[in-house]
Amino acid sequence: MKRAADDKNSDGNAEGEEGPEDPRKRPRLDQDPVLGQLEAVFQQKDAITEPEVLDTMKQYVAVGGKPQTVVEMLSESYVGYGAMINVVVDWIANFVPHPEAQDALGRDCLWKFLSQFVRENFDPAAFSDVFSSGGGFPEWLQGLIEFPEGRKLIYELTDQHRSCLFLNFAVHHILQQGFDKEVAAVGGSISGNFNVFNRLLMRKMEELYTAPEDEKDFVLNQLFQMCCSDEIKYTYSKLVLSKAFDMPYGGYFKRYAEQLDIYAAKNAGLTAWKMKSLFLLSSGYNVKNIEAAFCIGSILRSSSTVLGEVQKLSRMYKQEEGERPSLELLKNPELMEKLLCELFAPKRILTDQHRAHITDIVKEVVFHNSEDDMKTITDAIEGAILCAQTVSAGERLSELRLDFLDIPVASIGICQWLRARLMDPEFLDSGNALFVPLLQLIQEILERQPLQRRDILNLISDTLPRIGNSLHNFSKQLLEKSTIVLTKGECYMFSSFVHTLLERKLDRSLIRHLSNTICRKFEPPFSSFFQTSVLTVLQKALA
Repeated sequence: MKRAADDKNSDGNAEGEEGPEDPRKRPRLDQDPVLGQLEAVFQQKDAITEPEVLDTMKQYVAVGGKPQTVVEMLSESYVGYGAMINVVVDWIANFVPHPEAQDALGRDCLWKFLSQFVRENFDPAAFSDVFSSGGGFPEWLQGLIEFPEGRKLIYELTDQHRSCLFLNFAVHHILQQGFDKEVAAVGGSISGNFNVFNRLLMRKMEELYTAPEDEKDFVLNQLFQMCCSDEIKYTYSKLVLSKAFDMPYGGYFKRYAEQLDIYAAKNAGLTAWKMKSLFLLSSGYNVKNIEAAFCIGSILRSSSTVLGEVQKLSRMYKQEEGERPSLELLKNPELMEKLLCELFAPKRILTDQHRAHITDIVKEVVFHNSEDDMKTITDAIEGAILCAQTVSAGERLSELRLDFLDIPVASIGICQWLRARLMDPEFLDSGNALFVPLLQLIQEILERQPLQRRDILNLISDTLPRIGNSLHNFSKQLLEKSTIVLTKGECYMFSSFVHTLLERKLDRSLIRHLSNTICRKFEPPFSSFFQTSVLTVLQKALA
């Protein structure tokens, strides 16, 4: 009998059997909807501690509810949060002697818990109908705004949920109550609402005007970050600045507008290029400029160029002078770098058509930014491509004329090809015969192109840590080529290059080889800067 009793559950039913259904949980089709609403109130956690619970009980009994059901619901819904809080308060009273400190610690602990709970559980969708429900301005929101920690929580939530209209409204309301400086200090991450953004923009411009010189860069960075948060704000900011060009001190606004362009191109992805066609100085706004801007943006965004995009862009710029897009759109270093990387990528197989369209775009840019004629530019690019193909095929470089390296765009293309080769682990591991022509090309560019010497030194400093002593002779030869910069009088550039090598902890034997090369190649008199640079190398070599 005992075993049979043990096999029954707490309701007296055998294990696996379903007992009689609880009548309180069974839906009653004929139940008064008011009863259901009142029962829902009783089922809320700690409903018995609510001040209005007695009035609710009276309403429930008045519409036909049973007192026994009320007692059962209130007892089941009791959790005891209030009692828990009292325990914590007692602990604080026992361990913190001063009453003022007790109150402060209690508030701080409670706020930390509540604010963290809100951060983890905030749902923007739950506030989507706040304004359409007819409830007006929430009273609790005003209470939250009145103390600094509450406003800080709103700022943090707005930064996490930038598209939430309710939070943007809350920030706008904070601004209306005179906390402009506080909101401006937070930065542009909370400027989702346009009214908030407009007010912050004016505030930041005023702050930029009054800021000390050593703080202007910080304020300017905050301003640009806010202006580049999306295309609409970027466009509006540019329009505001352009309107100030003709005002007193308009030169400052022009400079800020130019710096904003640079910041957007560097930090805001495609924002600047999507909207740049609206601010062209020469040709103004037209459909072709919009189309070209989006095409350029698509090329910059993709990991590799697509034939259709470069073909479309190339055809647009082959049209007559009055019908093609503005050339200002093509004056983008990132676009040129992307196209040349594609053109000179060792492992990228392009069709003749694809290569021709990329070349046409590059020639168009170079022709309108140099004194060379189109034929000279075309011959130089084709010569550089042929050179890369010839060296890759293992043929001798001496059989080629290297005059094309006198044209900057061709030598930049060869630089791109050299970097792709030297950054490829498979190529370095192969130890093939291509190292000799690579060294010759590096020497030719250092001799012919002053503005590309720093790029070559950066390439060498990036390559040496990769190969170390695995290709010791090649490393030594690279270091020897770097001293060509010194023969051209670029002492400061070479010193910066050496410091980079030392920071990357280049093998000490290579540092000694570099110092020996310098001592063999150069004789007195030496400038003080040269002596300091050489002594630094010698100290590291002998350390």
